[in-house]
Amino acid sequence: MISLNETVIQTSNLELAALTFGNPAHPPVVALHGWLDNAASFIPLAKFLDKVHLIALDLPGHGKSGHRSGANAYHFVDYATDVILAVESLGLNHFSLLGHSLGGGVAAVIAAIAPDKVKRLAMVEGLAPVTAPPQDMLKQLRRHVDSTRKPASLSRVYDSIEQAAVVRQQAGDLSLAAAMLIAERNLIESSGGYRWRTDRRLKKPTPVYLVEEQVVQYLSDIQCEAMLIRSNQGILKTWPSLAGREPILKKLDVIDIEGGHHCHMDTPEIVAQYLSPFLTDA
Repeated sequence: MISLNETVIQTSNLELAALTFGNPAHPPVVALHGWLDNAASFIPLAKFLDKVHLIALDLPGHGKSGHRSGANAYHFVDYATDVILAVESLGLNHFSLLGHSLGGGVAAVIAAIAPDKVKRLAMVEGLAPVTAPPQDMLKQLRRHVDSTRKPASLSRVYDSIEQAAVVRQQAGDLSLAAAMLIAERNLIESSGGYRWRTDRRLKKPTPVYLVEEQVVQYLSDIQCEAMLIRSNQGILKTWPSLAGREPILKKLDVIDIEGGHHCHMDTPEIVAQYLSPFLTDA
């Protein structure tokens, strides 16, 4: 059985939590989860990636990582800074990236920012963020400012972890077993039951989106070999706004499989068939 360890990473921004899997002597792979998920989302996949040292981060506001202070928002591009600072704290000079959904977009930006450090880029059901046209930016910023005037409400109290997992399953495309893994890491005991420890501000309107031209430039600047795994029922196939960017990457291998958005959790053995040789050969 592959070893699993809890790790705390102190950066100049925040304290980040992580789960690490496998032999530290193996090639390092930094794994980034999706929005409102956490590092535990890589547990099912980890046992099939036994030839790499997998370092799965809890992104800020998620899992057991710290929350941004004050009224600071969760900008997409700030995640890239958080990850780079974490990698530097770990002393990794060269590493590969594995990202799911939001984490796939963050990983792509990091690959563009740090081409001398990123050996290979693997993305599951995520390639780049949602964008918006410039004419919508002012309206979006107003929505964000209005939302900051209202304090974030306390999360619901659940009688049990199982009850919270059922609600999480119903809110997204994943199995109950997968929802249980996410819930177990993301819940904290509270008076009368359990609450999500996730920062409630993650659900507030983002202050600003990137425009499509910026995303195209990021993707164009990626130099390493890349792999994208898409599911036939996932968001890259069902959200038209996220489709069509694949040809921008110069060295991208696209793999289409059966499944949903959380295919790396629900059918990890299928996803690993492609990821394992790709990441091990880096």
